[in-house]
Formats: sequence, structure tokens, C-alpha cells
Amino acid sequence: MSAKKSIGIFALPLTIDGVGADKVLPPDAHINGVTLRTPPWSNPSIFPGNSDLHQIWVREPGATSETRFYSNPIPVPVVFPGPINLPAQYLQQTGDITLRYRVTSGDTGNEDDSIPQVFILKLPVPVKLKEVVYPDANFWGWLNCFTSPAIWDVVVVRVPAQPGTFLANDDCVLNLEGFTSLNGVNPIPGTALRIQKTLSQQEATSPQGFDFRLDSSYYDPYIKLIEYGSAKCTYTHYRNGVALASSYPEIVKIDRKRSGKPPCGP
Repeated sequence: MSAKKSIGIFALPLTIDGVGADKVLPPDAHINGVTLRTPPWSNPSIFPGNSDLHQIWVREPGATSETRFYSNPIPVPVVFPGPINLPAQYLQQTGDITLRYRVTSGDTGNEDDSIPQVFILKLPVPVKLKEVVYPDANFWGWLNCFTSPAIWDVVVVRVPAQPGTFLANDDCVLNLEGFTSLNGVNPIPGTALRIQKTLSQQEATSPQGFDFRLDSSYYDPYIKLIEYGSAKCTYTHYRNGVALASSYPEIVKIDRKRSGKPPCGP
């Protein structure tokens, strides 16, 4: 029996609808699955009664082995397949997902495998956590030259208590950005800030919530750029590296201007 040989040109990759160069699957992949397309292969079988066998395998994120989810004999005269659905059942875990396909010629028995391709599955993070609070802002929601403590010394951003939500050793990531407007429109270049905090038991269970304290080291590179405008904050809650939920955005207005004088602060 002779050894099986490659058809020879079958290195062409498959494609997935809605996927760009970043290889990230569409956000609804875990609900609707994804649509695969394999390119036509050369030298399809031509002898009546034979079939080319078209198969596709998937390895789910974290799995040690792959699963064949599609196997279809295509009889002569071969009509190349159209779109193929990868069911959502294989797209329930975040991480890297690997796909490959094979065509086995009915005329020769030769198997031709594609190069395994890696895609990225990201599940949407639900937005459901409470907005942050700016405890030092005045009644009208401003941080200004009269704020105490001074905003060049510290800006406190508080995540309110949400019983049953946080555990010790969870991570919380705060995202802040400054804007030239008072309503979080027109971002100021260089003001985007990301701070990660690992929660202690006391912070996770505190009835007051827990604070991100933007001390003076954050003032010069970030806050100082906002003379008159606003800052907008959101945060994301992680457990064991997995994003569980994020917050609704909350804005604080900032005014460091003084009539006829330079802006307040160093």
C-alpha cells in the first residue's frame, strides 16, 4: 500500500466571518456560533462514485484535545462547500481557540491538512456594577480650587459597597480619562489612566466600599491636564483573571481656572 501524500497546495487558511487581523471572534459568538469558510481545494475528485471527505476540528480554550465537529463527504461532481457554522457550544470559554480542517481525496486517498489557526474568544463583560463616587466633590459635583484635600494632593474615587459582589483577593481595575467638556466628551490626550487593586478582606466586605486614591504622583501626568472639563471613571471586577462585570460610567466636573490668574495647583 502506497503512502498517502499531500495534494500540495492546501496551506490556504480558513476564514471566519466578522474576524479581522486581531483574530478576535465576534462578540455574539457564544450565543450564535460563528460562520467558517474554507477555500476551494485543487484537484477535486473526478471519478463517479467517489467523494472528497471534508472535516473540521476545534480545540476549545483550555482543552488538551480537539473535537471533530464537522464531517461531510462531497460526491463527484464536487461542489465546494459554502458557509459552515461552528456551534456556540464550543464557544463558551474565554481564551484561544484552534481550528483546522482536512480534505481527503476520494480518487487518491490523499489527506491534506490546513495549518492550525488560533483565534481569540472574549465573552462580553456585563455592565451592572454601581457607579463610582467622588466623596470630595461638592454638592454640585465639582472638584475645584477649594476642594479639600486639594486635588493636586489626592483625588479619591470610591467604589461603593455591593454586598455579595466582592471577595478577598479579587482584582478591581479603575479606568479614568479626562475630557475638555463637562459631560465626558472630547477626551484629552494623555489623561487615560488604568489602576489595578487587589482587594483585602476588609475592602471586599466594607459597608462603605473601598477607595482608589490618586495621590500627588498622579497629578502631574493626568489630573493637571484637566483645567476645565471633566473626568470619567469606570471599573471592572476580576476573579482569578476573569472579568465578571464592569460599572456604569460616572463623571466628576473639574475647574482649576481662576479669573486673571494661572490655574490653581502646582
